[in-house]
Amino acid sequence: MKSGQMLEIDNKSFGKINKFNVGDIVAWSNIGRKDSGVISDIYFSVVGGRDVAFAKIYGFRDKLEHVILCLNLKLVSKSNSEVEEN
Repeated sequence: MKSGQMLEIDNKSFGKINKFNVGDIVAWSNIGRKDSGVISDIYFSVVGGRDVAFAKIYGFRDKLEHVILCLNLKLVSKSNSEVEEN
């Protein structure tokens, strides 16, 4: 690549949502503090002209909803949507 040329990006989205599902338990860190929670929603939002993957997560520690960039999430446990409960 020559100086002054822009790097072309093939993919329009930033982050992936197919790696996670609603109900998955995930972990992330925020300024040195590690948190975990369960995903309640996954969606794309346009930021800087690109689709960016975000997840809404209900935090276990503080019982609050967090919006986290999917790239910052680590899967702890997959949800098992095939198990029926009473």
